Amino acid sequence: MEELRQFILNVKESNTLWLLEAKPGLFAMVEDANENSYIPVWADEEAAKNNISDDWEEYNVASMNVDEFVGWMNELHEDNIGIAISSGDEGQMLPIPAKMMKQLFKGMEVDVEEDKKLVGEEYYDEEWAEGIPDNWEEEYLDNLTDEE
Repeated sequence: MEELRQFILNVKESNTLWLLEAKPGLFAMVEDANENSYIPVWADEEAAKNNISDDWEEYNVASMNVDEFVGWMNELHEDNIGIAISSGDEGQMLPIPAKMMKQLFKGMEVDVEEDKKLVGEEYYDEEWAEGIPDNWEEEYLDNLTDEE
């Protein structure tokens, strides 16, 4: 989980993360053995560039600020698309549910009133405002083990 911590720290520090984009709004995706879909993201531009090959040969590196990324998580969650935190040039990726990504970046600092303004009162979901539990790493790792 050190890779996840380091990713979060790096992205929070730069306020930017990096994706591979085929055309505006169409991002690279990967699937796991269970056919779950994920959008790979990187904490720095160079690491993202190093992953342009094979199926992604025609893709470009695109940046996204953290606020835009966090705002996108509701839509990805509804579409059952997670985030794959890429941790190297060899294609290793750590799958994270979209809902958890939002909570990792916002956590207990979520401003409920601001969130309601962003998504609209009628669409606001109280569950999204919850912070992640203290033992999230343990629960998350247990779930990964169970799925494998």
